[in-house]
Amino acid sequence: MSKDIEMETHRRNGKESKFDPIGSAEMKQLEEQIPSEEFNDDDDLILNDVETLHDGEMKEIKSRERSNAGAGCPRLICCSFLKMDLVLGYSKVNWLLLASPLAVVSKLAGFGHGPTFLFSLLALIPQAQLLGLFTEQVALYTNDAIGGLLNATFGNLTELIISILALRKDMMRIVQVSLLGSVLSNCLLVLGSAFLLGGLRHTSQKFNRQMATTNSGLLMISTMAMLLPAALDASNAERSDSSVLSFSRFTALLLLGTYVLLMIFQMKTHRHLLEEEDGEGDDEERILTFKEAVIWLVLDTVLISGFSEILVGSIEGSAEDWHIPKVFIGVIILPIVGNAAEHASAILVAMKGKMELAIGIAFGSAVQIALLGVPVAVIAAWIMGKNLSLDFRVFETAVVLTSSLSVGFVVGDGESNYLKGAMLVIAYIIIAAAFFIHKDED
Repeated sequence: MSKDIEMETHRRNGKESKFDPIGSAEMKQLEEQIPSEEFNDDDDLILNDVETLHDGEMKEIKSRERSNAGAGCPRLICCSFLKMDLVLGYSKVNWLLLASPLAVVSKLAGFGHGPTFLFSLLALIPQAQLLGLFTEQVALYTNDAIGGLLNATFGNLTELIISILALRKDMMRIVQVSLLGSVLSNCLLVLGSAFLLGGLRHTSQKFNRQMATTNSGLLMISTMAMLLPAALDASNAERSDSSVLSFSRFTALLLLGTYVLLMIFQMKTHRHLLEEEDGEGDDEERILTFKEAVIWLVLDTVLISGFSEILVGSIEGSAEDWHIPKVFIGVIILPIVGNAAEHASAILVAMKGKMELAIGIAFGSAVQIALLGVPVAVIAAWIMGKNLSLDFRVFETAVVLTSSLSVGFVVGDGESNYLKGAMLVIAYIIIAAAFFIHKDED
């Protein structure tokens, strides 16, 4: 029996472990009295069993301590239900959940659109982060294919829910600019911040050049899908008024097909390109059972839907109260705050020297929105009988095109530093200022 285990057992129980049939002192006396050659193989096996029992006891103690960790609340019924203490204590960001009842009260009591928008926006930050946690927990009980599909489906669920709810209220421009803003936020602000802050701690960080250029190419294809409808509309070159809409729906289906190919590429045929990124993120452990994770996933999705409904309903009123353009709210404010938890994760891993994982979070999310979020919104509007096209207007399309080109140049050599990060962040600030003074036709 090791000395550390004895000390730990004495500290917890104040006496010899109940699994130790003979105390340490007695064992020592027996060893002195009986010559070592009299110990046979069976005796060795017995001693090994005693050691194993002590190891099992210590593992059980550590497991119990980990289960009791979290928010530090007593083991009450409300805390033990679905391990609520672990969930609430998962991150300090969860303190923003206190904004949830404030959003509901503000909505029901009529405090105004501005406070209601702000509280609901703050409430969505931890809910979106927890959605990622529950998705990962469910994925840990599945294989790679199903796990990848789950992460792809729920990775940007918050943005998709907001888009669908905005479609129901006929807020087509908010749908377009919020999805556009998510792409810009991820590939400029998040990636730039990761390069910048990671570069201040590490002179240079290398990453998978082949995967980065692949994502850059996919982003350019989605940019083309938005550029051509805007060019057709601006030049009045379409054959009929519905040509751009039909073209957009056809292109949306092609983008979805491209996304399916990307999933096959990443999870099956070229999985080796992601081995380093997967290895950096292998420290997840199962803190919830499969049943608990599924229940939490459903509950969190319902909460996100409810607060997204409150958020969407207060966008127009808050824009009037705060005297800022609705487009600015959709392109800048919603993506920054809505993806705050994901943004923080990318920056933290970059500062730890895990740039491959940071790019997977930031650049990968931008591509996912462009190839999945945008076409899903177009097809959902089609199903709902609403006319949502890929014509994002000339100004918005020019912004996406220049951003895609900038990111492509920056990641092309497979190396990051603080100067490249500063370039991307400055580009995002310029775009934000441009949208603040931009007067939308709608």
